[in-house]
Amino acid sequence: MRDQPVPAAAPCPGFVDVVLPRRLHRSFTYIVPAELRGHLVIGQSVIVPFGTQDLQGVVIALHHRPPAGAPETGLKSVRSCDGASSDHVLTSAQVELSRYVAERYAAPWGQCIKLVLPPLDPTRRSQTRYLPTAQGLADVSSLERVGERELQLLARLRRRPKGMLERTLLQGDASGATTALRALVRKGLVVRRDAAVAPTKTRRGKKLVLSTGPSLPMEEAGEALPPLPAEALSWPTVIDKGLAADAYSALVLEGERATRHWCLVQAAHATLGRGRRVLVITGDVENAGRLAGVFAAAGERPILLHSGLSAKEREAAWRAARVASTMIVIGTRTAVFAPIDRLGLVWVEGEDDPSLKEAQVPRYHARDVAQERARRDRAVLVLASNHPSLESWAAVQQGLMVACVYRNPAQDPTIQVVDLKAYVRDSSAGTVLTPTLCEGIRDALQQRSLVMLFLNRKGFASVLHCGDCGAMPQCDVCSVALTFFRRSSQVRCHFCGRSKPVPDECPQCQSLKLEPVGSGTERIEEAVRRMFPLARVGRVDGETIRCPADARAFTRLLDAGELDIVIGTQMLFRLALSEKAALVGVPDADAGLHIPDFRSAERMYHGLVDAADLALPAAAGGRLLVQTRFPDHHAVLALASGKEELFVAQEQAFRQLLQYPPWTSLIRLDVSGTTEPEVAQAAHRWAALLRRQVPSARGAHVSGSHGVPQPAGFSGVGRESPQLLVLGPSPAPHAMVRGRYCWQILVKSDSPEVGRAAVLRTREEVERESRRGALRFEIDVDPVSMA
Repeated sequence: MRDQPVPAAAPCPGFVDVVLPRRLHRSFTYIVPAELRGHLVIGQSVIVPFGTQDLQGVVIALHHRPPAGAPETGLKSVRSCDGASSDHVLTSAQVELSRYVAERYAAPWGQCIKLVLPPLDPTRRSQTRYLPTAQGLADVSSLERVGERELQLLARLRRRPKGMLERTLLQGDASGATTALRALVRKGLVVRRDAAVAPTKTRRGKKLVLSTGPSLPMEEAGEALPPLPAEALSWPTVIDKGLAADAYSALVLEGERATRHWCLVQAAHATLGRGRRVLVITGDVENAGRLAGVFAAAGERPILLHSGLSAKEREAAWRAARVASTMIVIGTRTAVFAPIDRLGLVWVEGEDDPSLKEAQVPRYHARDVAQERARRDRAVLVLASNHPSLESWAAVQQGLMVACVYRNPAQDPTIQVVDLKAYVRDSSAGTVLTPTLCEGIRDALQQRSLVMLFLNRKGFASVLHCGDCGAMPQCDVCSVALTFFRRSSQVRCHFCGRSKPVPDECPQCQSLKLEPVGSGTERIEEAVRRMFPLARVGRVDGETIRCPADARAFTRLLDAGELDIVIGTQMLFRLALSEKAALVGVPDADAGLHIPDFRSAERMYHGLVDAADLALPAAAGGRLLVQTRFPDHHAVLALASGKEELFVAQEQAFRQLLQYPPWTSLIRLDVSGTTEPEVAQAAHRWAALLRRQVPSARGAHVSGSHGVPQPAGFSGVGRESPQLLVLGPSPAPHAMVRGRYCWQILVKSDSPEVGRAAVLRTREEVERESRRGALRFEIDVDPVSMA
């Protein structure tokens, strides 16, 4: 029998597309040198030349011939790669997730690829090694255009075919040797291999230990489990049904903190029982640690991954997440990119928390990225909150998610609304402590019960106001009035943090009549101490709680019964206090309504709901007293009646009428620079280019199908006749921040894809025209704040 011919081996790809960690929206094509062919895979970390420097990038595609659009000649070659360590190879799922973030948020892919790369410990010892290639091992006499210093280095490397460490080669003449090494690599005579060895011990010689949940009983972890609502007993069945389907499903869970945590543990146990893994995302470091304590009390040992860890601990946690035996990972925003496979449950705790939105490029929202991860892994997504966002409720109404509302009305306090317009402000006190609120505080103190006052504004007063000309001292580099802090005798900018002594006179007219206007927590504290001199008063805000140790000290005082009255900002909610108050007062519920932001009413309602959770149940004498100038506001009416659907319906009607999310896609564009006329001119140019994208619309908005706008906050909601509406440009709400003037443009669209495409196309043009102006053109898709 004749031998069958042996088929020729398929040629290895000779070209790669590489994404570089820069603010670039595209990839770059490089030639694969002969010695690296067959060694590169998608997700591989490589060193490539870029301009005058070498950069580390990630391979995203392999080609046998140059891809369409790549130049036929002049392509550069890959310098080196590291195939020895799995840490230098991203999975295809990680690469695709970074691509999704880049497309979803109109962000440079080069910036997004950083999100899925492992965090590196700066104390790691470099193990970069150089090896001679086959060409470099050839006869030296056959080599041309090789300098003397290069020949010396090459001779050393030829004697060590397994290579030499970079630090060994550079000893004695670092600058000259570095130049020669780069030349040898560029000529293909030497190849670079990168590796790193992480120290296993700290400087004090202690072995590095992963951060896991503390072994605390539930009550010590800040958890007290009241009677579960009857509806919550069906939760195990709901989660089992979702897991058994082995397909993506999404749930919106509403309930108080202890109920949500109980549901989380039940869902995690069901997921682990099926051999799948759990990812929990939350908005702040303290809550991540609290959730880890809840799991520890349930017998689990999750891994923590957040910015509160050292670089060494973050790297260790990232590595641990890749190990199959790590079943639960809890973290803050960036943990949504943790390298976890076999996901069965993705839980977003406090899904409406603005902290889940990244403030810097790429401006992703961890909630939406978590949704995408769950969809790709066919996992169950749970968006849990005490007050779900309007985006979540819109998704429920569209059938994209299922709502699970577990409320126990018996736990609600009695709610009393006080109309501030009916009271004449006490000029001597200078605060909004009405007689009704003061009487409530007095009654609670007589019963030796706890009182809490919530005002989401720190400092003594919002501004100092000149009684003669009306001027207010402003920050030197930001266009905002300075907040007055009496205790430290300072005025401070809450944007850039600059502070200076309280001025003696008005900066405009030199009048001495500078008066504090508005109330902050410091001013409320002063008034309370004056009215109730025997009461033990504590204050919780950014001035008194600066680190976790401060928070623990305050919690110990409260648990020991050492405080009678607690005054605080939103930090009261983040501390997850176990003590409940007989009276919770909100001196100024309208404090945030004046902010030019379409979400201000939603934030007001969420704050009031959280304040109600600080009070004892009505059966135990708990009372929430809300002072407002707008007692007919739908947020106040919904709270007082206990009908959340009233607020949701009214707020959605307003948003739909004015075409704001979730009823349309919104993109905020910021143009900033150091010269205001140039900023204004560039902003007007960008807006003009955007309006040219939709000549048929001419600024008129066209609704979706049947004339009814549909939610755009979640993928899967279709649109017809996509159009753009361009608003502005105009100076931003804070026209100057940190010495840079800022103008703003809002782009509304029926289709998120259409809006993003128009913005990216026009930004390229306006950036080319303004290259020398030191201007910045920023894109924020689905902004959570208009400031």
